[in-house]
Amino acid sequence: MLNHLGLTLWIISGIFFFFSTLYYFLELIPAYIKHRKVYLNPIILTDHELKDRFKNTHHKFPRIKFQITTRGNEVHVVKRGIKSIFEVSKSNLLFKNHFELLIVTEEYSEKEIFCRYFDELGIEFPSETIIVPSNYKTKNNTYYKARSLQYSIEYRKSKKSSINNHPTYIFYFDAESTIDDIEFRRVLQTVINSPNKRILEGPIVYPHRYFESNLISRQMEASRPFNCHHCVQVMNYPPPLHLHGSNLLIEEKVIEEIGWDYGTIANKPLLAEDLIFGLIAYSKYGGEVFGWHGGRLFEQPPLTIKSSVKARIRWITGTWQALKLLRTREEYKSLIWKKKMKIQFRIRLRIITHSLSFFAAIFVIFNGVVFLFPSFFAFLSVDQIMSSSSFQVFQFFLTRFIFLPGTLFWIFGIIIGSSKNLEVIPNLSRSAKFFEQIKLLLVTPLAGTIESFSALYATIRWIIGKPHISWAVTKK
Repeated sequence: MLNHLGLTLWIISGIFFFFSTLYYFLELIPAYIKHRKVYLNPIILTDHELKDRFKNTHHKFPRIKFQITTRGNEVHVVKRGIKSIFEVSKSNLLFKNHFELLIVTEEYSEKEIFCRYFDELGIEFPSETIIVPSNYKTKNNTYYKARSLQYSIEYRKSKKSSINNHPTYIFYFDAESTIDDIEFRRVLQTVINSPNKRILEGPIVYPHRYFESNLISRQMEASRPFNCHHCVQVMNYPPPLHLHGSNLLIEEKVIEEIGWDYGTIANKPLLAEDLIFGLIAYSKYGGEVFGWHGGRLFEQPPLTIKSSVKARIRWITGTWQALKLLRTREEYKSLIWKKKMKIQFRIRLRIITHSLSFFAAIFVIFNGVVFLFPSFFAFLSVDQIMSSSSFQVFQFFLTRFIFLPGTLFWIFGIIIGSSKNLEVIPNLSRSAKFFEQIKLLLVTPLAGTIESFSALYATIRWIIGKPHISWAVTKK
């Protein structure tokens, strides 16, 4: 009985491992191979190139409207983002003359704080803080961040006093987002040379307060820059199966046409307004409007495991919501059935493989414990069954073609992603980077279990009709 139980557990674990690593085989690794050279835009415009580009031509320098959206009570990190935009503006007169900045917050007391900070820095481009009124309701009764984003659209429309003949983009930042001059010039090069691209995205790395974050949380953010190679894939070859909420540059006319007012799902607030926006834009305009600008935004990992888990539960729940809401949208209904099936299948594959990764992580931990304490697990011995020639063939193929590649891809993603996070941390030695990566790899099985359980928990809650709904402010 125990022999058969041990064998069954081993085989079932292999099946789960296969499905959980399927996304690596089909999506992540091919995307990395194909797009690793354009992950960062290699072209950084110099002042001389900018001057030549607009000298004696009919082209207009784009107006960039930065928007930092915050729930409130994050003043110190929002100030960091404001200062980074100010520093970029000082590097070229064209920047200062074509920048705008809007802080969107729900905390009334922060209006004066940020206005004083604008004066303290000596910001010369239009900068303003707006408060989302507590009694403000959208037409479709949207909640949370999407509500603030929709209010900012209506506010900007109310303030337009003259015709602007410059191409205008909204550059969305989260509260903790920052940018520097080099990365902005990468973004700008794409905007100038690809005027037909109306929705652009770029990579995000997580250097801010990096070592103040819990080691498990740092590991959980390590794979995200690696996964961003897949973001290049979906932005260059839509439909956009996922979209960042920050480092998102969108033509203002597109935002005004689509908006952020998507209502609720089963009377519950929507948690993935960015994904819905991207899919509606794809349904409305087609894939030609999407692009990858290749300029990095710098953010910070959650400081605690609890915050990391909550973020992942929110993302997975929001994705399930988006799939359900999408089917009610007229733009989506107008797509041919093949495109709709492709969107539904690939997004579901991503969620399901993420959720099933929990069992793969458990398998890795279990086998590690068995290896370290073999005598303790002697009662699960399956030596007699495993010695059969038929099972040895099965084990050979399972180990060589599923367990080994899947594990190596998992480790590879952590190494590449963590390298991208660590390379932008100032004054960090090679040895410090090396030992940090060793620590991240050592906790990968545990961190992977926690992260994938978050996805599994959110999926189960969604299936049973009790989704976890929260937009709590993450401590920064």
